[in-house]
Amino acid sequence: MIADSHTRTGKVIEYAVKMKHIASEYRMDKLLAAYRIKLENIDKIASILNNFHSRTPTNKEIQKHGQPKYLKYKIKENFQTLAKLRHPTPQAEGKLIKFINHNENVFLTRIRDKRIRDIHGDLYLKNIFIVKDRKYYLYDRVEFNDSLRYADIAEDVAHLSMDLEYHKRKDLKLYLVQKYASKSRDHDLVKILDFLICYKAFMRAKVSLFQLTFESPKTRQHRLKEEDLLLAFGQKYLKDLE
Repeated sequence: MIADSHTRTGKVIEYAVKMKHIASEYRMDKLLAAYRIKLENIDKIASILNNFHSRTPTNKEIQKHGQPKYLKYKIKENFQTLAKLRHPTPQAEGKLIKFINHNENVFLTRIRDKRIRDIHGDLYLKNIFIVKDRKYYLYDRVEFNDSLRYADIAEDVAHLSMDLEYHKRKDLKLYLVQKYASKSRDHDLVKILDFLICYKAFMRAKVSLFQLTFESPKTRQHRLKEEDLLLAFGQKYLKDLE
């Protein structure tokens, strides 16, 4: 039986969700293409993200996902899947693993500082809406996989900053990182940011290849181009890690 909202009787077996439509013109990637994103918008997003990260849960179960062995597992799993679709480079996985080995103390310190939390997990331009510079919506959080959502808060910053630079707005990327680090007092973030940007670029490339299966021929060409650009972007950051 479904509970009646007026009589409040019966047992609830399913809840209805009322959804609100937001015009696609307010999506952040479209606003960026129309030159409608200003420093003030980036500042606001940095504040929203910092407030979210300061409140989102953390505990021993969540924090273990920041351990070097878990990071290595995520990287190996990503490249194993990517290799089945299209191998970007035999050196990429090894270089990311090498970075973790050389910076193990940094990752362990971030666990002690409670930087490993229940984050957004998929924060990039298409998942942000800004309505008339007043209302900000960061949506489509990863819900289906705890291992993707239990991670260093720096992953959210890295993913969004990577997407800003991918869309040729490195100035906004640098401003976001600066503002977030200042507001969160996370001054060690820059030590792992390039590593995480590289990891996110290769992960996004994998997602683009997966999506090819469900696209029309015209959209497939767009996806292939996107995937090529993301792989090139990942390669660029691999060189920066050396």
